[in-house]
Amino acid sequence: MNSPSSSLGSFLDYSTARRIHTLAAFLFIPLLYVHATAGLAIALKRARALKSKRAQKAVLGMWTALVAVLLLLALVPRGSSPLPGSVSASNSTSVGLTLEEVAKHSTENDCWVVIGNDVYNVTSLIDTHSGGREAIIAYCGTNATEVFFSKHDQSAYEVLQSYYVGSIGNSSQGSFETGAKGDREKEEREDD
Repeated sequence: MNSPSSSLGSFLDYSTARRIHTLAAFLFIPLLYVHATAGLAIALKRARALKSKRAQKAVLGMWTALVAVLLLLALVPRGSSPLPGSVSASNSTSVGLTLEEVAKHSTENDCWVVIGNDVYNVTSLIDTHSGGREAIIAYCGTNATEVFFSKHDQSAYEVLQSYYVGSIGNSSQGSFETGAKGDREKEEREDD
């Protein structure tokens, strides 16, 4: 994911750069607010209709309320709403599936993939996938764990969670770092 033409690309991956950029944008919001408020206060003092202190305070109060509402709206997590054909992981219980059941969903109009031990209905992602349609269609109805983790980062994995259908067998969630969900729990059971 690093750009070879970038001097930062050798030690700063895309997801880290994106997080830094987002954080930097939020640092400039207070500066923008302070400077815009100062400019508005100067303009209010020059306006004949708003020469009174009470009118100026009212306008500045409305400005502050507007900025606060916009900032709150920007900070509220948007949570991806499931698209048609997908099931949100937070709204579903873990459904035990088999690889044979997943294999039945192997067309571009009905595409399920296995990542780790979890099954995802990625049909609605086919037309919007940045790697192209064929990158997903080739894995419909199969276990795509290895190729998924070799080409995607944490943010792609988080997006994938809104397409969760169920799990193969009765596995639990593991972590992204393991490369497959459920690996830690399996190792813990073997140790017992």
